[in-house]
Amino acid sequence: MTRFRGVPEPYVEPPHAPTPVALIAWLTRLQWTTVLQGTVCDVVWLLGLALTPWAIGQAIDQGLVAGDAAAFLVWLLVVVWLQLQHSLIQGLRDRAGSINFERAASRVDQVIARTSARVTVAADRTLHPGAVVTMASDSWALCYLPINVGSLVSAVVAFVTVAVLLLRESVLLGVLVLVGVPVFSAVSFALVKSLHARQSAAWEARSAMNIVATDSVKGLRVLRGIGGERRFLARYAEHSARVRETGVRVTWPMAAATALGVVIAGTFVAALTWIGGILVVHGELQIGALVAFYGYAGFLLLPVALVNQVMTVGAAAAVSAKQIAGLLRVEPEWARDAGAAAMPVADGGARLDDEATGLRVDAGELVGVVVPDTDEAVGLVDRLGRLSPDGDDVVRLDGVALAGLPIEEVRRRVVVADPVPFLFSGTLRELLDPWRRHDDAGILRALDAAAAGDIAESVDEGLDVEVGERGIEFSGGQRQRLGAARALLAEPQVLVMRDPTSSVDAPTEERMAAGIRAHRRGRTTVVITTSPLVLAVADRVALVVDGAVAATASHHELLESVDAYRVAVLRAEGVR
Repeated sequence: MTRFRGVPEPYVEPPHAPTPVALIAWLTRLQWTTVLQGTVCDVVWLLGLALTPWAIGQAIDQGLVAGDAAAFLVWLLVVVWLQLQHSLIQGLRDRAGSINFERAASRVDQVIARTSARVTVAADRTLHPGAVVTMASDSWALCYLPINVGSLVSAVVAFVTVAVLLLRESVLLGVLVLVGVPVFSAVSFALVKSLHARQSAAWEARSAMNIVATDSVKGLRVLRGIGGERRFLARYAEHSARVRETGVRVTWPMAAATALGVVIAGTFVAALTWIGGILVVHGELQIGALVAFYGYAGFLLLPVALVNQVMTVGAAAAVSAKQIAGLLRVEPEWARDAGAAAMPVADGGARLDDEATGLRVDAGELVGVVVPDTDEAVGLVDRLGRLSPDGDDVVRLDGVALAGLPIEEVRRRVVVADPVPFLFSGTLRELLDPWRRHDDAGILRALDAAAAGDIAESVDEGLDVEVGERGIEFSGGQRQRLGAARALLAEPQVLVMRDPTSSVDAPTEERMAAGIRAHRRGRTTVVITTSPLVLAVADRVALVVDGAVAATASHHELLESVDAYRVAVLRAEGVR
């Protein structure tokens, strides 16, 4: 056996746009050594059981019937040895199965996680929201496939071995096995096709239910605010009922396949026993061979069950592989240019031009942008940060179109800070500085700039405090301030912030505005907001109306001279 392997497995790039079969073959090929070891263990394990009835028959015929005590003892020892090696190999077989499952699970998890992270927006547009969650939870069958390679091979070897032993003693009984097994396999295959279709329907139902659950988690606060809990529960109950119905439809072919295995095995028991008894009466078969036939009939339950298991797992794995292959076929919105040389990010800012609106931000400026239309504001942010491929040829960084830069280069130079940041689990230090570029003093300075120093001071562990997934232990305002601090610590040439103070009170907002201004001095910063406190610290403010810059001046000048600006800012602040 191989030495202990660490998990996760080293990442290997999956094939491009594979078929489900190609994906399964790739996964199995990557761990062929442990699959081969598991197969050998399975074959030895099952052959120990297959040969035991034969050895018992030999002990009866050559020992008891012939009255040869020595021969009886020899065959008795063979029986004991077969049982001992079966028991010994069981542990190695289980170990190989666990290794194969964990290796496959590690690779499948990495493929799903890395691919979904790589295609990001394209996956959201191509697949429905619950697809990735569902394929991750349903990947167990795909991970079990490497184990079932050994199960299938050992079942075939056992069938062939028993058939040969039967043919040596009785051609009639051997033919019964050789004909019965293919017939059973054909019927099982028909059931598996039905099972595959029904499992696909069940997968779609679970995915639809996950969409409802995902949407509810994202909008839980809104649901509570408008009294939408009952409507959500009704929708979730409806989709849950569909999952139950599709699950019930899946059960009958599964039950039929299992029942068929029992029926076939029972038929073998009855047929072998009856025919064997007749042959013994006519002197065409020895008593020991008849006893062996009893053992063969009982033993055949196990290979039949293994074949049934392989087909059932294979059907579920085919569904899982189809979904993952669909994810792998999603093309990212932006092609990665692996051959492009990394360009160091300069200490200062960069000039940013948006030809679509006429917005120009000089290097080192902090410019506030007021966009009364929410959709236009989101479109502008996506365009400036190249978060959408639409129109990225109209945004220029130091005179170079963003479309002409590798996406990795754009991500290094331009960072977009969302108003509701996603916070990963880990320590507060890891959350704020995942790049590990700063010491604790630098992190604390960024926290102070975002008016978030009190968050670290409020816990004994400080920056070592563990943060839960999505920062669930923090309030909305705290999460927003932590997101702003993380964006500051990225230190990009251009930082685009959308409503960075929308969830904090006025005194905190004022401190954040001053802190961001001081921390970003010398670098380019664009803040899309309607907050007077933030706009007041900007070098310039641009008003964008109907997709174009309508006016540019200081915040106070625009308040005095531009009615549309005054209405937009005051309306956003709740003043009529």
